[in-house]
Amino acid sequence: MTPTRPTLPSLRHELVRDLTLISAVWLLAVFLTMAYGVRHEVDDLMDDALQESAEVLYGTLVLHGPHLPLDSGNTLPAPPHDERLVWQLVDQDQQVVLRSHKAPAQALLPAFKAGLSDGPGRWRVYGIRLPASQLVLMVGQPGVERLESRYEVITVVGASGIVVGLACALWMRRRVLRVMQQLQDLSSQIQAYDPMRPQTDLPAATRQEFVEVRAAVVDLGRRLARRVESEQAFAAHAAHALRTPLAGMDAQLAVTMQESSGATRPRLERAREAVVRLKRVITSLLALFRSNAALDPQDIDLSELMSHLPLDGLEIHISQDRPLRADPNLVAAALVNLIDNAVRYGAHACWLTLRADGECQTLTVRDDGPGVDPQRRAVLQQGVDQAPDADFVGLGLKLAALVARAHQGRLVIDEPGEEAGGFSVTMVFGPQEPAARPTMG
Repeated sequence: MTPTRPTLPSLRHELVRDLTLISAVWLLAVFLTMAYGVRHEVDDLMDDALQESAEVLYGTLVLHGPHLPLDSGNTLPAPPHDERLVWQLVDQDQQVVLRSHKAPAQALLPAFKAGLSDGPGRWRVYGIRLPASQLVLMVGQPGVERLESRYEVITVVGASGIVVGLACALWMRRRVLRVMQQLQDLSSQIQAYDPMRPQTDLPAATRQEFVEVRAAVVDLGRRLARRVESEQAFAAHAAHALRTPLAGMDAQLAVTMQESSGATRPRLERAREAVVRLKRVITSLLALFRSNAALDPQDIDLSELMSHLPLDGLEIHISQDRPLRADPNLVAAALVNLIDNAVRYGAHACWLTLRADGECQTLTVRDDGPGVDPQRRAVLQQGVDQAPDADFVGLGLKLAALVARAHQGRLVIDEPGEEAGGFSVTMVFGPQEPAARPTMG
């Protein structure tokens, strides 16, 4: 089982979260500041209106005072209307002698006070004394009226501010996501970049911040390309160095077989078959490390393939209901090494099972050897998946993993069954079409 990779924090989610939090705090701060400022401004405006209304009434009463019906509690006639400001004329005994039609019958203030003041019942009152008279003018506004006016203004201004703030926050969020999309595009370009194929070269940077990233990736690609070219050169020299002596050995064995007879001839035939198999395996291994070599997928009959491999007395059981679609030389190289491992660890029998899993195929190789414990199995799986060059992973597993990856698949070290025991690996083969083999260097 492949170890679960830890979930890393997302830069996109972090930026969106921080932007949302900052926007919420900013909107709250703006709303509170706006509410505080609007409250005081509205109060000042209403106080100014209260004072100006009192001063206008003052002038009117001074001019027409002798003609007013100054009877206790009288109201001046007026058409029906919603009176937002009320007024009273109060004598020295705090008796209301004249008032507007919605003004209370009792004085707004228990004692006269010039200018602005707060009276009982949450009245806001402006008082002014009339000249040459014992009367005072009180102009008042109900507290409920002031509160409604204040909340109306705060609601309108606050709602406008919130709408504008939300619009700006959404616009900023969209901009952040668009910038992050450019990072994703860069990631896709890097993923498709192959330093051995000029047509996949990275496009020019679209942002100043991407210039150094692109330069670093291109520099890394060039260094990897030089390394692959060196390995390809070594592979070519190794192919020449290994094939020539093997060809000579094959020729010498062929001549010796013609000159020999009796009991030595079967042994020579077996030795020549081993040399031929060795030539085929070496060719497959060298081809595996050529970055531009193409796979040669064919329909493989496992029984036919195994008949040409050295089994060294190992009992083989094969179960397949269809051919395996893969490169026969690479599969042969992987099976030779897996079987050699089984023999070295004391196995006497081996089971090969081919199954179809959607568009993929799986080839399981299980032996009756001692197997490994769960801890060792987990270490081997991690080495195959993440550190194929690790010393604690054997050559057979390394090669089988490389062959599986060359076929767009992977190698899985299976958990032993309750009764099966032994050691079991599964090579997963993806859908195969003739295609460029991925770089293994």
